[in-house]
Amino acid sequence: MSKQKRPKIGTVMWDVHENLYYDFSVSPAPLKEYVVTPAPVTGYYEGGFVEICMVGPVPDGDRSFPYPRRHRLSDLGSKIVFATAREASLYAKELTEKYERTWSWCLKQPLRRTWKKYLEEA
Repeated sequence: MSKQKRPKIGTVMWDVHENLYYDFSVSPAPLKEYVVTPAPVTGYYEGGFVEICMVGPVPDGDRSFPYPRRHRLSDLGSKIVFATAREASLYAKELTEKYERTWSWCLKQPLRRTWKKYLEEA
């Protein structure tokens, strides 16, 4: 088994998060969306597997604050963590469309697509 190449410390990586927010004009319950956020690599944690350590903004409702997070190195490029915003937004698009197909019968409106700007830039 070969070692996977690690991004250098300080490299900005992109990850996908599920975010709940409120829009009382639509519903009193929280609404869901998938967001793409950047964060620099701050280090690695090695245990039974290698984790990428990152610190960056993660939305919390309508606020955004720096939040430490870890992802498996093996998830790089295939799930959750990506080298470019475009790759991350394509994954967010996939998650959004899957959620809408599954829950379309009870959604009042489609999910927000805050990641769409990254697809249009490329």
